[in-house]
Amino acid sequence: MRLILFDIDGTLIHINRGGRAVLAAALTELFGTAGPIESYSMAGKNDALIIRDLLGAAGIPPAEIAARLDDIYEEMGWRAPAIFRRHEMRPCPGVPALLAALQERSDVLLGLLTGNNRVTAPLKLQAAGIDPDIFSLAAYGCDQADRNRLPAIAMERARALIGEPIQPTDTVVVGDTPADIICGRSAGALSVAVATGLHSRETLAGFHPDVLLDSLLDTDAVLRILTTGVVVSAGT
Repeated sequence: MRLILFDIDGTLIHINRGGRAVLAAALTELFGTAGPIESYSMAGKNDALIIRDLLGAAGIPPAEIAARLDDIYEEMGWRAPAIFRRHEMRPCPGVPALLAALQERSDVLLGLLTGNNRVTAPLKLQAAGIDPDIFSLAAYGCDQADRNRLPAIAMERARALIGEPIQPTDTVVVGDTPADIICGRSAGALSVAVATGLHSRETLAGFHPDVLLDSLLDTDAVLRILTTGVVVSAGT
């Protein structure tokens, strides 16, 4: 069985700053401030870490932040649908066709490995027209602040789901940031980087992913890479 773990923002969907807007609204409602959110770089970071950094910069004590994380996620979930609609979120190129092709395979387990929390992650996918239920499992940013520990969580959830262990060599991490590349490599998984997010192909290449793609548009080629690890022409 092949476990394929997708990042969301910049990999599966273009969020058009919708996630930032939701978090800003939630933090402002609950704490009266969102900290330096307009200048803060969120790419590749988990929600728990982002929230800690932003509120910490605004002087909120760490213990108070930790105690209210669930309240923040709930507030984000309540505000997300309306805000996401305004930001016109959409799938990245090639994603709908690739996901449809992967769903047809019996040797693939589809999952998410995302810095998003478990409340807003499915709402983002829905806002971009992707059914979150096609993903059998997920490791979320609220599970662990350290992104590099999320693959192990995902593999354990896969084992519980199918009743047999998933090896790192049978796992693929697909993402659009240097953090995704480092995450996949640290887990011993196949690291597939796609230059559809904020980072250029040149920047991603500097972190040495196993595979570097311009996009996920070439369904057949990308499908072969994800399911076999064999690199063929796919904008690499």
